[in-house]
Amino acid sequence: MKAVAAVSRRSIVEPGDPPLQRALRQTARQTQPFDLADFFDRKLPTVMGVESSATPSCQAVWQGTLYEPLREFLGRRSKNLRARLVQHGWRLGGGHGAAPLDLCLLPEILHSASLIVDDIQDGAHARRGGAALHRLIGVEQALNAANWLYFWPYALLPALVRPAGRQRRCADLITRALLDCHRGQALDLGVQVWALAPVVVQAVVAEQSRLKTGRLTALCTGLGAIAAGARPDRVALLQQFGEQVGVALQMLDDLTAVLLPARHDKAGEDLRCGRPTWAWALAARECSSDQYHALTASAQTAAQTGNWQPVCAALTTVLAPVGLGPARRALAAAGDLLADRLAGHAHLADLRNELDGLERAYG
Repeated sequence: MKAVAAVSRRSIVEPGDPPLQRALRQTARQTQPFDLADFFDRKLPTVMGVESSATPSCQAVWQGTLYEPLREFLGRRSKNLRARLVQHGWRLGGGHGAAPLDLCLLPEILHSASLIVDDIQDGAHARRGGAALHRLIGVEQALNAANWLYFWPYALLPALVRPAGRQRRCADLITRALLDCHRGQALDLGVQVWALAPVVVQAVVAEQSRLKTGRLTALCTGLGAIAAGARPDRVALLQQFGEQVGVALQMLDDLTAVLLPARHDKAGEDLRCGRPTWAWALAARECSSDQYHALTASAQTAAQTGNWQPVCAALTTVLAPVGLGPARRALAAAGDLLADRLAGHAHLADLRNELDGLERAYG
């Protein structure tokens, strides 16, 4: 099977510095915990039961090349942001009590698949405290494992969502989100920043973030709302909110990669590839045309030589006066959207606390 492209090359909220990781884990502990590895162990027998007629030799190959590598990868630490967003969508969509934990983990499965492919595309060495999966089992097997994860949620939906009408709506939502995310990924992979005129950089980055990251977070809130039985207008509102949160978090991720020294390895990954990021979008806005062209020319040289640190330092100087202000305003606007439309909803305070915790985690 031809490999499916990664949903999100630069995953949101996947920082490398320990203080940020600790803060995000603390935020995660404020809600009910999710265990993706346990989910995998519980749900895998339903797949293996279908394969019961296969020979022991085939079963052994599947275990060694597919199931065991995925079990190890899914067991690594994760903040489970997407699972918590499903929970918020459920509650704001009218669901009673907590959303089904297994439902909340479907977007985490899709995100995990994207990370495996991301690392192949980037030539990454590590992910979530361990070696990138393709470094452990090879590119071919890692691609196959990631693609299996992309399709697995469709097989799981019938047992997680009732009635059938809601199930179909959830499946359609997943399909549309994956199509959008891959179009966003094409923008990320298909052009290098020095090939873009300054006047179009922000539009390209904004659309890339909306499709690649925003649509995945919109899937989370929309999935929870549909499963809870929300009306279409409420689902649309929660998807709009989720999309704005995703874009804001992508902004935070891109900007802190440049502004925080502890995250400069992440910045180096983007700079070596010439990826259009929010750092470049804001630099195009803040710099004169000559300054910006000089920066992108340096970036092009850095991509050839691997010496990206001077470009990162120059971007830091440009962005320091701006700081994280644009990203924080975008995150606040997402919260205000729901506050205006759902004033008085009992769960809004919990959601505000979630957003505040994410913002604090980025400093």
